[in-house]
Amino acid sequence: MRQTKPVVLSAILLSIGGFSAIGCSSAHNHAQVHPPQPMGQESLTTTTAPADWHKVDAGPFSILAPSGWEFHQLEGVDSYVGEFVGSGVVLTFDFGGYSNPLKEERKPAYIVIHKSIGGRRAKIVSPRVLSHGITGVYFRNAGNASALTLFGKDLTPTQQELALKIFETLRFGGPPPRYVVPPPPPAKNVQ
Repeated sequence: MRQTKPVVLSAILLSIGGFSAIGCSSAHNHAQVHPPQPMGQESLTTTTAPADWHKVDAGPFSILAPSGWEFHQLEGVDSYVGEFVGSGVVLTFDFGGYSNPLKEERKPAYIVIHKSIGGRRAKIVSPRVLSHGITGVYFRNAGNASALTLFGKDLTPTQQELALKIFETLRFGGPPPRYVVPPPPPAKNVQ
C-alpha cells in the first residue's frame, strides 16, 4: 500500500474575454472535475475524481474512468482513432491533423465552454436538449501537431454527466502510436 502526503487542492478561476481557465493541483494525481457552467455562472466548487476510478491509457493521452472502462483502438484512415467504453457509454476519439473541431455544435442548440484541461485549451460542447446530439471535447493543440476530439452521441443525462467528468480527467504526454493497428477481423460463425 502506497502512502501519500496530504492532498493540496487549489482552484483558480480566471475569466478573461469570455474564456474560462481552471488550474488545479493534487498530490494524488487525481483529476479535478469542474462541471461546465454557462458563461457568467462560473463556480469555484471542485470535486476530486472518485478514488476507484482508474487510468485508461490511449498512448498520447489518457483518461480516468470508473472501474470496467476499456480502451479499444479502431481503424483510422488518416489519424489515430479509438474509443473508451464502459458504464453503457461509448466515447469515440480522433487524434490527428483533421479532427472534428465541433463547429457544427454551437449556440443556441449547444452549451459551449472554453477552458483549460490537462494544461491545454479545450472546447467542451453539450446539447441543451439532452439525449439529442454530441457531448464532446476538442483540443486544437493536443501535441505532435495533432488535434483531439473525444465525444459521445445522444447520451442520457446520467451518461452526459459522466462523460463531462471524464473529459476533465484528460491528460497528455504519452507517445503517439507508431502505426495504426487494424481491429481484428470479425469472428466467423463456426458450426
